[in-house]
Amino acid sequence: MNVKTIALAVTLFAASEGLCQTPVKEPATLQALLAEVHQLRQDIEAMTVASQRVQIALYALQMQDAAVARSAQRVDNARTKCQGEEGNRQHTASEIQRLESSLTTGTLPESEAKAIQSRLTGMKGDLDAQTAAVQGCQAAEADATSQLQRDRATLDEVQDRINRLDKSLEMLSNGGK
Repeated sequence: MNVKTIALAVTLFAASEGLCQTPVKEPATLQALLAEVHQLRQDIEAMTVASQRVQIALYALQMQDAAVARSAQRVDNARTKCQGEEGNRQHTASEIQRLESSLTTGTLPESEAKAIQSRLTGMKGDLDAQTAAVQGCQAAEADATSQLQRDRATLDEVQDRINRLDKSLEMLSNGGK
């Protein structure tokens, strides 16, 4: 609805008020004016409802966009944490390999070999714990990725709803053509 339509409605309303106070010689004209004012009122009400629906949809879009951003941040954080955990695990595994290699050469004194063997036992326990941490981290990353996919799907639904509203409003503004 544009300013010209509103101005016409106000003019017609004022004219109808004036016509109601004086005897009318053409009742058909008065009925036509009243019908036009009634139609304008219905159009204004429809536009108000449409405007409210658009505002609600835009608010939902903003909220869902924020949810997607939070989910993406959780995925990034989980991925970074997993990379760190995996780096620690790989470092421990390579250190274990290095120590085992030094033991297999058989050139170490017995006391040093026992110290390395003792250290290896502790490191293997650390490796098991790090492997479990990596697996837990990967599970958390998978959960975060699933949530991100769900949030993106919901965002797509909200965007589709806004597109449908836009098309409906476009049809209304074109007079349903």
